[in-house]
Amino acid sequence: MGIVADRIRTRLKLLGLSPRAASLRAGRQPFAVRDILAGRNENPKSDLILDLARALVCSTDYLLGLSDKPASALSAIDIDPKLIGALRRIPASEQGTVRRMLEGVADAAHAEFDADSALKPKKPLKPG
Repeated sequence: MGIVADRIRTRLKLLGLSPRAASLRAGRQPFAVRDILAGRNENPKSDLILDLARALVCSTDYLLGLSDKPASALSAIDIDPKLIGALRRIPASEQGTVRRMLEGVADAAHAEFDADSALKPKKPLKPG
């Protein structure tokens, strides 16, 4: 079994995806990932690796074994890959509703943070 298959397995487990779901998320035939995992495609082409890296929220370097860190643009902003995986599974018809819900939670959390900050004095009080 190759490094690409190992890395794909790791990302599938982390994101809670099946090989079929990952293949479809990558815009490929439902069996594309299964073939890699089963050894039927031991040398996937670069365009497939790129599509899989996007679908599995990691870099192509990680999938190819050139890096041990799955670093992607999303990991640079500290977003849990499981959250990204869950968000990607939301049907298009429900995405607007979920977006509004998330924005509401984020706005409420921001408002609570601002309220907490307002209770703290801006400057230390001088004894007087």
